[in-house]
Amino acid sequence: MTSLSATSSTLSTDQSAANRARLLAAINGGLADPAAGTADASATGTEDRFLKLLVAQMRNQDPLNPMDNAQVTSQLAQINTVRGIESLNASMNKLVERGAGASATDSVGMLGRQVLAAGENFSRDVGAATSRLGFELAGTARGAVAEVLDSAGKVVFSRSFQSPAAGVTTFDWDGGVAGGGTAPAGQYRLRVTATDGSNPVAATALSSTRVIGVSQDGAAVRLDLAGRAGVAPGAIKAIF
Repeated sequence: MTSLSATSSTLSTDQSAANRARLLAAINGGLADPAAGTADASATGTEDRFLKLLVAQMRNQDPLNPMDNAQVTSQLAQINTVRGIESLNASMNKLVERGAGASATDSVGMLGRQVLAAGENFSRDVGAATSRLGFELAGTARGAVAEVLDSAGKVVFSRSFQSPAAGVTTFDWDGGVAGGGTAPAGQYRLRVTATDGSNPVAATALSSTRVIGVSQDGAAVRLDLAGRAGVAPGAIKAIF
């Protein structure tokens, strides 16, 4: 009995060793091709290698200890997830490439429109009802003050803002001046100051102007603005 038991154990060990050898040979034969060069790192290549490995495992598995179905299902789900992520990345890359390759014709619809862009100086036209103004803060402030100055540097209008958030804040100036009356047509300047209570917060004045042209220099599109230098479409903070 002892001799038979030892013989059976030896056969079992030899069979396991043979199974491992066949598995390694199958994996090496299916996955390692010296002539193939660098392995495919895409989801398709990963899935192909995984399926080859899975088939090799199933063919050479121990009949007394077969593979767990739940593990196989989990591995298949992970491969599908990788494929989905790669497809999503490919779609996002196409969107980025399309945005980077925007042409001047994409911005033609902005011709003649009033826009809000970085700039302190602006003009008030004869008969204008309101002037759209604003500012952009680098961070949240406890308070901010926007002042309109005339060509002589005199403050003709002032407005306070409590706890303005970081980003763009807009408001309309109807031309009213301190002490009553209406500001005449002409050139004005917007000055904005903000503080978080103890330290100043960086603020950029935003004033309205009109888009008078669209040009393209290489791959870059530029909007030509009335009374100031042209800017990229992304520099426009509001269109109205």
